[in-house]
Amino acid sequence: MKVDLVIRGGTIVLPQGRFPGDVYVQDGRIAALGKIEGVSGKREIDAGGLLVLPGAVDGHVHMMDPGHTEREDFTTGTAAAAVGGATTVIEHHRTEPPVLNAKVFAEKRDYCAKKAIVDFAFMGGAVPDNLGELKGMWDMGAVAFKTFTCELHGVTPMYPGMLQELFHTLKAFNGITLIHAEEDTLLKVNEEKLRASGRKDYLVVADWRPPETELLTISNAVALAKGIGARAVFAHVSLCESLRVIQEARRAGAKVYAESCPQYFYLTKEDLARKGPWLKFAPTVRDRENVAQMWQELELGHVDIVSTDHCPYPREEKAAGLDDIWKAPYGIPGIETTVRLMLNGVNQGRVSLERVVQALSETPAKLYGLYPRKGTLLPGADADILLVDISVREVLSNDTVVSKCKWTPYDGMEVQGKVVMTLVRGSVVAENGRPVGEPGYGMFIPRLDAGR
Repeated sequence: MKVDLVIRGGTIVLPQGRFPGDVYVQDGRIAALGKIEGVSGKREIDAGGLLVLPGAVDGHVHMMDPGHTEREDFTTGTAAAAVGGATTVIEHHRTEPPVLNAKVFAEKRDYCAKKAIVDFAFMGGAVPDNLGELKGMWDMGAVAFKTFTCELHGVTPMYPGMLQELFHTLKAFNGITLIHAEEDTLLKVNEEKLRASGRKDYLVVADWRPPETELLTISNAVALAKGIGARAVFAHVSLCESLRVIQEARRAGAKVYAESCPQYFYLTKEDLARKGPWLKFAPTVRDRENVAQMWQELELGHVDIVSTDHCPYPREEKAAGLDDIWKAPYGIPGIETTVRLMLNGVNQGRVSLERVVQALSETPAKLYGLYPRKGTLLPGADADILLVDISVREVLSNDTVVSKCKWTPYDGMEVQGKVVMTLVRGSVVAENGRPVGEPGYGMFIPRLDAGR
């Protein structure tokens, strides 16, 4: 008997554990795992000595297409995703025009489908004046709605009263929101004082966005979500204390979850003081003790999702802040380094491989309504597969970046662990650090219960 593909001899890794076995793929889906006598593949891949992981479901990317394609476009962004090991990307709403209603949602879906190398899903945006549009996007397959509690990137902030209304709106159809949680009035007062002081040094960013700006907003939003019974994910959580607030609320019955990103596991205020604009993102870096503790929080399950917050800018735009940090925009690339950085944490003994797989793949797929089609290697799932050499060491370099921005904040860092092959629905889309998939192969994946 023949199937379309057999991946032989690897070690299969699931959140529940790992085991040696083969992966059998038919019609783009996982048919079976293990060892089946008498079954061969029309194509066979030798995975001897490699780990076999489910593809990452990246819940937080900004491909900026259509609109700001000097920063990234959907083809270069999904090519970078393929190389990095993200087989499904969840694109956010801040393109031109912003995705704030069903009409724009449909237009962007059709536009991106022609350019995608990996599979993709969409978040819509939630702002004070579009709450009546959310159900329409939800019915079309939106996986969540992104909202901001502060003014950033030109987005209108959702203050507590409007956040309350958003939660009521979402609860009516069991929707979910991803919240950029920083307290707007604190930020504005801090900014005014810092500008008046004449400071232009790199640590302006840390003093502008201190820990209390995140902690205060998360504490308030958790209380609102708990009282209303709404579902919420907090984006790019940077503080261990914030994670504990979320966990305590969840133990008390709140439907609240935490996303974080590799920058909060690696980069510190000392790095910001050295690298300045290349590390300007929001929320900002934290102190060394917090960064070290974040790994323990991940292992304990207090970080539900690890995403990238891929938000690239051309080098020249970021370099404008070298002499004056105010001139650099907020945002860093990350789509092709996230999996590698988390594998490096495994090699350093900071976190288990199983927890990494859960946070990169299974949990985002579950929270955003794509499981069990995405985020797992169990039979019936799409054959989104990573082959990983956990032993290989390489120095991350701007010279090898696939993203259109052509730089990484981790330039010069040695990491151990590499995705050597990426498959989406059983087809190879990246191999040995190079994208090989074709634009248009990637599919729009609606939330699995959409329209029901």
